[in-house]
Amino acid sequence: MTKDINHPLLEQISPIDNDLGLTLNYVIEESKATTVLFLYNTDYLQSDFPITKDTIHHIEKEYRNVTINYPAFVPVSTLIKYPFHSSKHLVFQEAVFPLWLSKENFNSSKVLNIKPTKINNFRSEIEKQKVIHSYSHKLNPKKAPSIAVLICAYNEESYIDAAIQSAYLQNEPADEILIMDDGSTDHTASRINQWNKYQRIRTYFQKNQGKANALNKLLSFVTSDFILELDADDWLDYNAISTIKNYLSHLGKKDVLLYGNFRKWKQLPNDEVIYTTHAKGKQIYHKHQLFKYSLPLGPRIYRTSSLNAIHGFPTIPFEEGRLYEDVTVLHSLFDLGNFCYHDFTIYNVREHDQSITKNNHFKWRDYVKFMEQNFKTD
Repeated sequence: MTKDINHPLLEQISPIDNDLGLTLNYVIEESKATTVLFLYNTDYLQSDFPITKDTIHHIEKEYRNVTINYPAFVPVSTLIKYPFHSSKHLVFQEAVFPLWLSKENFNSSKVLNIKPTKINNFRSEIEKQKVIHSYSHKLNPKKAPSIAVLICAYNEESYIDAAIQSAYLQNEPADEILIMDDGSTDHTASRINQWNKYQRIRTYFQKNQGKANALNKLLSFVTSDFILELDADDWLDYNAISTIKNYLSHLGKKDVLLYGNFRKWKQLPNDEVIYTTHAKGKQIYHKHQLFKYSLPLGPRIYRTSSLNAIHGFPTIPFEEGRLYEDVTVLHSLFDLGNFCYHDFTIYNVREHDQSITKNNHFKWRDYVKFMEQNFKTD
């Protein structure tokens, strides 16, 4: 708020450590009230205000064809028993509200009659709401193959927490989350180290040897059937693992890789991210298509046994295997089986000025020439 408030019943609260979730928990614990009413932006109550005592009420916000539930009228005792999750590393802090409803699975919550804020129909806002909407997805109880998330980081202190938290906060947990710091010279290693106390997360550290080498080190510790590779500056939708497992349940035995679509977001200096485009994938059938594919093929979900069969990610002489390791490994995997594309979007790419790929895009032609000269690409 830009104006000072001067009213005995009103108090303006400053965020604690830029964390909406922790700030709300503190305010609620200090409150002497029995119930909390949440209003968002310019929402207001209708004249008809029916509530049921000791019951959670929520509101429904619609963004075109997307409906998102937000807590509205909630007993303080419930909020203290089930506090909000820290929103410090959520890409969109307002996601803390549907996350709370989803994680605690309050199926008996009732709809409250609140006039919603006028919807911003800008494309970036709509895509943001699609990401937040994933927090409302319900689980499919169908048994599916196990999956590990692999994250390798080099000097990603600004984004690594958001990447790890997106992998950890899933409506269906990943079976393993393995993280490698590849000899970072900033504070990435210390940030990663803070996550080793969490269940299913294992952290590793090595001297800088490049991403292919780091991924191979992690591969040696994987026990899951499939591997999802997550770049340290990207993030996953809340329903990423459950969506992937649903497709893996129908994957053919000769399919060595599953992939789909992804969204691209531009990182701004003020920590805001703006949606730029939806990168829609397509089915590829031959090796030579890898070098003509207009987008990075992703998200990439590898069959673990297939990766082990080719001895992991190849460390070729070109740039000592530090660039385009994703294409090189796909080139090798084509000899083992099929690649399977499905039209799903659960992966978010963050574009920023420090991106290794962005700063080395001019080397792509040299890489393709190297592969054509040294490997069979037909």
